[in-house]
Amino acid sequence: MGSIKGVLMKAVSLLPKALCLAFVLLFQQGGTPTIPGTFPPPQPARPSLPNPDAPPTVTRKEPKFKIDAAKAKEQATQLSKLAESIPPDVEKATHGQLPQDLAARLKQIEKLAKELRREIAP
Repeated sequence: MGSIKGVLMKAVSLLPKALCLAFVLLFQQGGTPTIPGTFPPPQPARPSLPNPDAPPTVTRKEPKFKIDAAKAKEQATQLSKLAESIPPDVEKATHGQLPQDLAARLKQIEKLAKELRREIAP
Protein backbone atom coordinates (compact mmCIF):
# COMPACT_ATOMS: atom_id res chain seq x y z
CA MET A 1 0.00 0.00 0.00
CA GLY A 2 2.88 2.32 0.67
CA SER A 3 4.07 2.09 -2.90
CA ILE A 4 0.67 3.04 -4.40
CA LYS A 5 0.50 6.05 -2.14
CA GLY A 6 4.03 7.07 -3.24
CA VAL A 7 3.12 6.77 -6.91
CA LEU A 8 -0.02 8.86 -6.43
CA MET A 9 1.90 11.54 -4.54
CA LYS A 10 4.52 11.69 -7.29
CA ALA A 11 1.81 11.92 -10.00
CA VAL A 12 0.07 14.74 -8.14
CA SER A 13 3.35 16.64 -7.71
CA LEU A 14 4.12 16.35 -11.46
CA LEU A 15 0.67 17.56 -12.58
CA PRO A 16 1.38 21.34 -12.29
CA LYS A 17 4.64 20.94 -14.21
CA ALA A 18 2.89 19.01 -16.97
CA LEU A 19 0.15 21.65 -17.25
CA CYS A 20 2.73 24.45 -17.47
CA LEU A 21 4.60 22.59 -20.19
CA ALA A 22 1.36 22.05 -22.14
CA PHE A 23 0.52 25.78 -22.00
CA VAL A 24 4.02 26.77 -23.08
CA LEU A 25 3.89 24.43 -26.06
CA LEU A 26 0.39 25.58 -26.98
CA PHE A 27 1.27 29.28 -26.99
CA GLN A 28 4.61 28.71 -28.69
CA GLN A 29 3.02 27.29 -31.83
CA GLY A 30 0.86 30.18 -32.91
CA GLY A 31 0.41 32.74 -30.23
CA THR A 32 -3.32 32.66 -29.60
CA PRO A 33 -5.00 29.28 -29.33
CA THR A 34 -8.00 28.79 -31.61
CA ILE A 35 -10.92 26.46 -31.17
CA PRO A 36 -11.21 23.97 -34.02
CA GLY A 37 -13.99 24.88 -36.44
CA THR A 38 -13.74 28.63 -35.79
CA PHE A 39 -12.33 31.23 -38.13
CA PRO A 40 -9.39 33.53 -37.32
CA PRO A 41 -10.20 37.20 -36.69
CA PRO A 42 -10.32 39.39 -39.82
CA GLN A 43 -7.12 41.19 -40.81
CA PRO A 44 -7.08 44.99 -40.56
CA ALA A 45 -7.52 46.78 -43.87
CA ARG A 46 -4.28 47.64 -45.60
CA PRO A 47 -3.78 51.17 -46.86
CA SER A 48 -3.99 51.36 -50.63
CA LEU A 49 -0.70 51.61 -52.46
CA PRO A 50 -0.08 54.20 -55.15
CA ASN A 51 -0.27 53.22 -58.78
CA PRO A 52 3.04 51.46 -59.61
CA ASP A 53 2.93 52.77 -63.20
CA ALA A 54 2.78 56.41 -62.13
CA PRO A 55 6.11 58.20 -61.72
CA PRO A 56 7.05 59.03 -58.12
CA THR A 57 6.39 62.57 -57.05
CA VAL A 58 8.49 64.42 -54.54
CA THR A 59 7.28 67.62 -53.03
CA ARG A 60 9.78 69.68 -51.14
CA LYS A 61 9.17 72.55 -48.89
CA GLU A 62 11.62 75.37 -48.71
CA PRO A 63 15.01 73.77 -48.05
CA LYS A 64 16.26 73.96 -44.48
CA PHE A 65 19.82 74.24 -45.70
CA LYS A 66 21.64 75.99 -48.52
CA ILE A 67 24.31 74.25 -50.55
CA ASP A 68 27.45 76.23 -51.24
CA ALA A 69 27.70 75.30 -54.91
CA ALA A 70 31.22 76.64 -55.42
CA LYS A 71 32.59 74.79 -52.40
CA ALA A 72 30.79 71.56 -53.35
CA LYS A 73 32.10 71.76 -56.93
CA GLU A 74 35.66 72.39 -55.70
CA GLN A 75 35.47 69.44 -53.32
CA ALA A 76 34.06 67.20 -56.03
CA THR A 77 36.87 68.21 -58.40
CA GLN A 78 39.53 67.51 -55.76
CA LEU A 79 37.89 64.20 -54.94
CA SER A 80 37.85 63.21 -58.61
CA LYS A 81 41.53 64.10 -59.12
CA LEU A 82 42.59 62.18 -56.03
CA ALA A 83 40.50 59.17 -57.01
CA GLU A 84 42.04 59.11 -60.50
CA SER A 85 45.54 59.04 -59.02
CA ILE A 86 44.91 55.91 -56.92
CA PRO A 87 44.70 53.04 -59.51
CA PRO A 88 48.25 53.53 -60.92
CA ASP A 89 49.64 53.60 -57.38
CA VAL A 90 47.76 50.43 -56.46
CA GLU A 91 49.26 48.80 -59.56
CA LYS A 92 52.73 49.85 -58.35
CA ALA A 93 51.94 48.45 -54.90
CA THR A 94 51.17 45.04 -56.42
CA HIS A 95 54.72 45.06 -57.83
CA GLY A 96 56.23 45.88 -54.45
CA GLN A 97 56.58 49.67 -54.91
CA LEU A 98 54.38 51.41 -52.35
CA PRO A 99 54.19 55.20 -52.81
CA GLN A 100 54.75 57.04 -49.53
CA ASP A 101 51.81 59.41 -49.89
CA LEU A 102 49.22 56.78 -50.91
CA ALA A 103 47.81 56.42 -47.40
CA ALA A 104 47.59 60.20 -47.01
CA ARG A 105 45.74 60.57 -50.32
CA LEU A 106 43.29 57.81 -49.37
CA LYS A 107 42.66 59.56 -46.06
CA GLN A 108 42.11 62.87 -47.91
CA ILE A 109 39.59 61.13 -50.19
CA GLU A 110 37.65 59.93 -47.12
CA LYS A 111 37.72 63.41 -45.59
CA LEU A 112 36.53 65.13 -48.78
CA ALA A 113 33.79 62.54 -49.31
CA LYS A 114 32.48 63.02 -45.75
CA GLU A 115 32.50 66.81 -46.08
CA LEU A 116 30.74 66.67 -49.44
CA ARG A 117 28.14 64.22 -48.15
CA ARG A 118 27.44 66.43 -45.10
CA GLU A 119 27.05 69.46 -47.32
CA ILE A 120 24.73 67.83 -49.85
CA ALA A 121 22.66 65.59 -47.54
CA PRO A 122 22.91 66.79 -43.93
